[in-house]
Amino acid sequence: MSAAASSSGMTLPPLQQTVLDDATAAALFRDLAACTKILAVRPKLSATGYIDPAAELTLDGAAAGLSNGALRAVQVRYLYDEREWCDTLLATPNGLRVVRICQEDIAATIETQP
Repeated sequence: MSAAASSSGMTLPPLQQTVLDDATAAALFRDLAACTKILAVRPKLSATGYIDPAAELTLDGAAAGLSNGALRAVQVRYLYDEREWCDTLLATPNGLRVVRICQEDIAATIETQP
């Protein structure tokens, strides 16, 4: 996916998005646990903020909360292949929506803006 221009004219870094079915969502959580170094798992109850800025969950707690409806979304920050990634996982009626971005791409985009 290529970078996109925002309404402000700023070029945004590549963003990956998809919706996962239950089995694929479970595989994502297994892969995160087995293949990455988790930095933070932050729960959200609403679109406007986190439960508590310092609140953190385990991956298992995040998966359960999204599955049973206790959480609206979860942000997972992790290291993979020597890069820092951020996945925002949102529970939707159609499945688990994943929005993924590499933190280094954000920093590089900001550095290159006029």
